Amino acid sequence: MSEWFAAWLPFVTTLMVLILPGAGVGLAAGLRAMSLFSLAPVISLGVISVSAVVAPYAGLDWGPLPVVVGVLATSVILWTWRTLAAGRMGCRRAEVGRLSYMPTIAALGGLAVGGGVLMYRLARIFESPSFVSQTADNVFHLNAVRYIVDTGSASSMDLGATSGGGPAFYPGAWHGLAALIVQLSGSSIPVAVACLNLAIGCVMWPLSMWFLCRTLFGSSVAMNMAFAVLIGSFSAFPYLLIDWGVIYPNYLGIAALPAVFGIGLMLFRNGVAASRQGAVLPLLGLIGLAGITLSHPNTLLTLLVLSVPYLITRLMHRAVRARLRLPWGRPAGLPVLVTIFLTVTFAVAWLVLRPFPYTSFTITWPPYQSTAQAIGEVLSTTHSARQAAWATGGLFVVGLYVAWTHRTYRWMVWCAGVWAFLMVVVTAWQPSLSRAFLTGGWYDDYKRIAAGLVLITLPLSVLGFIGLYRFVARVLGSLLKNTRRVPAVAAMALIAVPTAVITHTGPIRDAAIAANSNYSLRPGSPIMSPDELLLYQKLPALVPEDSVIAGNPWDGSAWAYFVSGRRVLFPHVIPSMNEDKDLIARSFREALSNPQVCAAAKSLDVEYAITSDELIYLPGNSNNTKYPGLERLNEAPGFKEIARVGANRLYKLDGCS
Repeated sequence: MSEWFAAWLPFVTTLMVLILPGAGVGLAAGLRAMSLFSLAPVISLGVISVSAVVAPYAGLDWGPLPVVVGVLATSVILWTWRTLAAGRMGCRRAEVGRLSYMPTIAALGGLAVGGGVLMYRLARIFESPSFVSQTADNVFHLNAVRYIVDTGSASSMDLGATSGGGPAFYPGAWHGLAALIVQLSGSSIPVAVACLNLAIGCVMWPLSMWFLCRTLFGSSVAMNMAFAVLIGSFSAFPYLLIDWGVIYPNYLGIAALPAVFGIGLMLFRNGVAASRQGAVLPLLGLIGLAGITLSHPNTLLTLLVLSVPYLITRLMHRAVRARLRLPWGRPAGLPVLVTIFLTVTFAVAWLVLRPFPYTSFTITWPPYQSTAQAIGEVLSTTHSARQAAWATGGLFVVGLYVAWTHRTYRWMVWCAGVWAFLMVVVTAWQPSLSRAFLTGGWYDDYKRIAAGLVLITLPLSVLGFIGLYRFVARVLGSLLKNTRRVPAVAAMALIAVPTAVITHTGPIRDAAIAANSNYSLRPGSPIMSPDELLLYQKLPALVPEDSVIAGNPWDGSAWAYFVSGRRVLFPHVIPSMNEDKDLIARSFREALSNPQVCAAAKSLDVEYAITSDELIYLPGNSNNTKYPGLERLNEAPGFKEIARVGANRLYKLDGCS
């Protein structure tokens, strides 16, 4: 853990990146107190990710300058909007957009305790800020950060080029943040990534979910106690997404999503959108939407699934139809327009935001259980055939009952039902066109859907905690016949302590152990070992800047790029291929006897190659056997060994004239 203290500068830099831009924009929007603090990270995400897309068109390289320009431009827009709205409503600008959830000891304590538990858990999972997740998707993520630092573009419109092809769309919000931390702190990419992921989990996620829970349930002591206990008590998020994949873009998007959802709830709440305080909500909502969409597009699908039950319920109760007005007081056909707009948006997003066609359902993740087992996993708040989480599951079931018996919260039951249906589809249905239609937006990946399910199971569990607390407090009050404080404190302790103990000695402990197993930098690490790292660190002194290095990406050589900055031919385990690249992969060792290989090498600027006799990643996977031309180069004529570290060698091709 001492290594984490040595990383204090990049971690503080990360906090500044996540909070300061959003705080500046939030002040211009009129946010104050806890509203400003809790919404700052998601506003920062939106402003920074959009600035990254706009910067290349403005001729700006990625760094602090585009962020500062983005913050100033957004602040001016919001300030101007508030000024115009104030003129229309006949009030002072200071009264427009002034949203201020006031801080309380309970709220600050809940955030501190919940965030502290998450910080401890995540720091133990990552183990060291210099360790990296030795998983397939992380090959792309770390190289993408290096690509941004090298090219000066963090635009999501370009980032797909990291795989070795031309510029293509890839959601780049997470990668842009990591590159910004590298630039500002001077840290290595692994340290910047570790600090960013730690801050997302223990700062952005708690603040975002607290804002949603505060919007839903108020700021009672019971709510904040429930929040403190439950925010780190669901294994599907945040722990699963830093284990599986790893899918850091989804991790970032889901961490920010509750705040965006909370803004949406406030926007459609009776009277809020028509009030002075709610005048800036649409703009804040758009900023948040941009941020989560550029984190990962399927986060937008997740938000839509959360929102539809609420919107349908609101429309059925005709509350929006009766009370929603434009800020200057004139009635408008907003209910009809909003309904049409949201319906079209939902349909288009559902059809478009998917990584592959409906007919490609056979390449996705297969089911692993029956329908009954899937329902059982939902009710017990678990996933992936792991052990049931009885404590959070019990509170979730109580929360379902409380929500169903209170009209205000009944939409949450329908929302949980929709997510439960998606979990049944993705974990119990066989691959088919209908399954692809329903869950293809999440790659038919039950782990992504399980993480999204936490966005409703956690608030319902908070509601269950509050309902159970009130019941137990009443029973104890009648038994003890004492002051109200003793039964209240006793009731809270009787629920909070067992929940925390059962959860963190069972499901969360196991989730942390599973996630930690992927973070390493040791001999035998599945992708990159210390020997490989040492060889890659030597590359700047051995390989010219304009040369390209060939290597089987599955043996770790793809990471030579993020470590050294020297270009590699295959920067991803599933790289973009063409005829010349395919020839190098199949026949590079035959360069001396096959003129076509030499021609391909010259065309691609390939003069060097890395080979490793260490264990290849995912042995048995057919993809890692597609590079026979890069094997046994020590026996191939025309190749000269330049450097060696352990079982890893760097060769130079001298045979092509």
